[in-house]
Amino acid sequence: MISFRATPSRLIPFFCIFISGAASLVYELIWIRQLALIFGGSLYAISAVLCAFMTGLAIGAWGIGLFISYRNKQKKNVNLVFLYGLIEGLIGLYGLFFPYGLELISSLYAPLANRTIEISFLLHWVEFFLSTALMLPATICMGATLPLIGSWSIGKSSERIIPDVSILYSLNTFGAVAGCLYTQTIALKYFGISVTNFTAVGANFLVFILCTTLHSSFIKNPSPKTQVIQTKTNCESSLSTDRKLSLLLIFIFAYSGMASLASEILWTRVLVFPMGTTLNSFTIILATFLFGIALGSIISNKIFGNSNHVIKFLLIQLSIAILCITILPLFERLHEWTLKADQVFYDLDNVALKTLGIRSLFAFGLMFLPSLGFGLIFPLANRINLHLFKTNSKTLGNSYALNTIGATLGTIFTPFIFIPFMGIRMSLFVIYSILIILCFVAISIQLKWNDKNFIKSGFISIIIIFIGYIWSNPKISTEQPGSQNLARVEMNTPRSHLNLLDYIEGDFSTLSVIENKKSKARTLYSNGFSTATVSNSIGGSAYMQAMGFIPMALHPNPKKAMVICFGTGNTTGTVSLFPGVQVDSVEIDKNIISLAHHFSKWNHNAQRKKNVQMHIQDGRTFTRWSKNNYDVITLEPMSPIQAGTVNLYSREFYQLAANRLNENGIMMQWLPLHLVGKDDAKSILKTFQKVFPHTSIWNSFLTRIVLLVGSKDKIALDKIRFEELMRLPNIKITAQQIGINSFLDFTDFFLTNTNNVDSFIQNADLITDDRPLLEFSPVAFLPPLKWEVDETFINYLKHRAVKYPKVTGLISSEKKQWEQNFRKRTAQRLSVFSRRYHGPGESAFMKKNYLGGLSQIKSYLKKKGGKPISLKNAQWK
Repeated sequence: MISFRATPSRLIPFFCIFISGAASLVYELIWIRQLALIFGGSLYAISAVLCAFMTGLAIGAWGIGLFISYRNKQKKNVNLVFLYGLIEGLIGLYGLFFPYGLELISSLYAPLANRTIEISFLLHWVEFFLSTALMLPATICMGATLPLIGSWSIGKSSERIIPDVSILYSLNTFGAVAGCLYTQTIALKYFGISVTNFTAVGANFLVFILCTTLHSSFIKNPSPKTQVIQTKTNCESSLSTDRKLSLLLIFIFAYSGMASLASEILWTRVLVFPMGTTLNSFTIILATFLFGIALGSIISNKIFGNSNHVIKFLLIQLSIAILCITILPLFERLHEWTLKADQVFYDLDNVALKTLGIRSLFAFGLMFLPSLGFGLIFPLANRINLHLFKTNSKTLGNSYALNTIGATLGTIFTPFIFIPFMGIRMSLFVIYSILIILCFVAISIQLKWNDKNFIKSGFISIIIIFIGYIWSNPKISTEQPGSQNLARVEMNTPRSHLNLLDYIEGDFSTLSVIENKKSKARTLYSNGFSTATVSNSIGGSAYMQAMGFIPMALHPNPKKAMVICFGTGNTTGTVSLFPGVQVDSVEIDKNIISLAHHFSKWNHNAQRKKNVQMHIQDGRTFTRWSKNNYDVITLEPMSPIQAGTVNLYSREFYQLAANRLNENGIMMQWLPLHLVGKDDAKSILKTFQKVFPHTSIWNSFLTRIVLLVGSKDKIALDKIRFEELMRLPNIKITAQQIGINSFLDFTDFFLTNTNNVDSFIQNADLITDDRPLLEFSPVAFLPPLKWEVDETFINYLKHRAVKYPKVTGLISSEKKQWEQNFRKRTAQRLSVFSRRYHGPGESAFMKKNYLGGLSQIKSYLKKKGGKPISLKNAQWK
């Protein structure tokens, strides 16, 4: 066995390949983010960008292999380390000017996007070609780096392919792990995208300086001649394969590249249930997958030896396939593990490190062993492929390219073919069943089995697959939540109390509609997250209806409205009830729309109404590229801390929305206090106010959810407008469903204007595209405590004790009566928190002396002098 030797002349180039892997992953992660701001976060747009990135890697690897082989054939020496340094310098230079390329791509994309903003096949191809045009120069260079250093390290000694590729591929992939963790946990949070890009550029320039200034000292250390001869003999005996077998082995290698990327996507779709869809969860998943590959590569040289490479290659592939089918039944226990993870997450004694550890355990438990196998394969495949490609450089380049092409196909096939047509578990079963068949065919050819034995091998493979099918039972069943499906079951709710009304494993997400048999409440889940719950009880879907009712009632005469995020359709349905309005409803996942009929009792069949036009597109992309202007824009995205959702909470998005509003237009954004931290809520409010100077805060039926209303001009609550609307039967019924029976009830939803809370939010950070702070919220590891949610809310509500909203349409006597009633409503609201946290006025409130208690709170606030109320440790301070 040939071992890797870390001589001084090799350490710096090998260190550089680690840095190169880290920088490449940094670029990939931030460039995908930046392009998503142009093309959107839809599955089509993301896959287009990712495929474009990997296409460049494949071309670069293939091209550098041809180049080195051609130069060697012409007997023209190339200083490979010096060339590697130049290429790294070019990558850095390109990264430096990448933002200007983004601006150019945006200007080229704009004309087409303005004409056909809907997701379409044509738009998808345009996104792919523009992404490719932008990233190709850099990604071609990135793809060339590993084969280039590999060719330098191996030279003409083919016996060094396995030991050197083993360490080089491992270092490069460990670098990718470091780049992933650095970008997603440190750089974006503290530096922002722009500075993070510069750090990657700096890494490239460091490699450039090291390799171009010290290249003459990097000499190869050839193995002793006797060792070369002995290894050559062993290799020749192990690689005496015919061309058909060589082609089949190459196909299996490329297929395993497809299987690895497909599996990562499929496993991610499973892991989001117990781990959640926050950025840190996706970071753990990606880092775990890459870590397994890196570790597999580095230990491959220790276990393979110098003979029987083909058989070992096939046996490892076979082991991976059998393992991945064997673990499929574990998915059946996913709902139990998810419930246990939730119990730990919501435990009052939980700490962030425990949450991190449990999520990491899920990722490692599912992915580590298969990804370790994928890492073992790569060095071995390079040695096997030498028989077909002849030269070391072509072997390294072509092998890397083939594996990357396979991975690219996995990125395409999995969301667009495998999942929609077969589901997640069946996709994994089919992918690895095919791999089992391919491996048995190749083993039969390699061992030169006769026809009888060949048939036996086929029979054995079929038996293995059949047993695997019976064992794994990969079919989808929709009879019961959590049984042969990934439908979410909440804590403290027995599955026997639930009906699974619908279930879709779609291209974009896994969706389910679950009904509680007793309450008849229905919940829409997306990737295990409860997007909305509706019921017949008072307030069952109040905040969703309020998000439609409040801005439409505040506007004097809305004719054009946009609702971003359709969900159950309640907000869209409420908006559509207003007279003369045309509604654009935007939803990123087409399968969401197909489930809307389950909520027709509450959404008024919004998706079928003539005055509602449905658009399948990313909400931000639609807002940016649509030509329409609106009187009202309202949106209810997923949880603000979920990965990607921050794009609908940034200053730049709010500016895009403001540009789409007519002169007296109104913007509404939901702020779920129970899903964000205290500082997150302050940042959201401050960012919103930066764009909409006239911002007010409203409260739905639930105190844990507030609504932000923004406009360019001041807004008044008009009683005449309100009463006109209440004469319309459908609107009156909707208003009553959210607890609005009078003008007083409507005004009671108002909390305060944001100029009253300036001191409360003055130290908050702004959320921008460059610094997506919400994705790094501590709430991703520990949910906010009840007192923290209440503390934020009461610092909004307290201003009602001394300041009233501006109202119009009231005569003097009516206004006086309204003020008295509004004051009492305010006191009743404040009494809840005073009694809960033993605050001022508690004794008066206990005796239902609301005005007396309110007077004590006023005195308390006057003494506080504008300082925020603290409820820390459940004590009013």
